[in-house]
Amino acid sequence: MEISGKPYQKRSEQHIHSESHALADELATKFGDKKHFGMYLKMAIKYDHSVLRRIAGEVLESKSTKNPGALFAYLIKKGNKERSDKGTAEQQPPLSSLPPTP
Repeated sequence: MEISGKPYQKRSEQHIHSESHALADELATKFGDKKHFGMYLKMAIKYDHSVLRRIAGEVLESKSTKNPGALFAYLIKKGNKERSDKGTAEQQPPLSSLPPTP
């Protein structure tokens, strides 16, 4: 039996089906880090795209960076920690309002 027509060709953009996937692919490509696509996808789903693009721009402008993907992940983690520290400090009552310990 002969199969007529063109052979099946896999499209390179087949896995990209949302804005988050497109941003994750863009970050992985720019940082030369395709094997960590999943990490970039998680960040693209979790964080605002404009913030991620701003941080990626800062990382790419830094010419002395040997591993831009690692720097990007560090800056995201650092920013997230600073934001969570501010949030928990505002939610906790001041030390003076706590009852004395026995």
